[in-house]
Amino acid sequence: MKTIRIILLILIIIGLALLATQKIWVPKLVDRIISSENKSNVIQIDDKSTMIPPQANISLVDGRQCYTYSHEATTTEPYKVSEFIDITIKGESVIGTKKGTQSGPDLTNGYTGSIVGTLNKDTITSVLSYTVEGSKGKEKEIYKTNKTGIEKLRYPLIEEKGVLIPDMTKEFKIMNYSRVGCTSSN
Repeated sequence: MKTIRIILLILIIIGLALLATQKIWVPKLVDRIISSENKSNVIQIDDKSTMIPPQANISLVDGRQCYTYSHEATTTEPYKVSEFIDITIKGESVIGTKKGTQSGPDLTNGYTGSIVGTLNKDTITSVLSYTVEGSKGKEKEIYKTNKTGIEKLRYPLIEEKGVLIPDMTKEFKIMNYSRVGCTSSN
């Protein structure tokens, strides 16, 4: 029993010493961990080390591009949503269509709309003119590229001159749209 107490006392002393000197050894440990992680991104080719570049965002280039988004219902967002975007980019001009379905408490419908907008570097700013359950509306949307497609910056909306526009003074949620192949059927 006495040896166990001595071992515990020694461990407590070591713990206190490590706690007292953490400003010295913790930064060195973190540097070592980070440098070992960076070495895992190096490939050895003919006695030369080459860094693997991080995966770049997709490019929004001239031509037809299609994207899909889906979201299962949750307790905080009780609507199941599925959307499909089919756009054509020509220079800075973006045109296309958006179709979707949503279902949840007291709501089951589909919607369709046309997209007209502009491309500026990696950002599409567009107006979606849509029809939901026979009602027409317009909404300004903002999309940015990411590694697998585009992401919608979903701000709370406010109405301005008959168009729902993002309230950019508020925080936004990101909705990730994956790039998919465009076919004649979609």
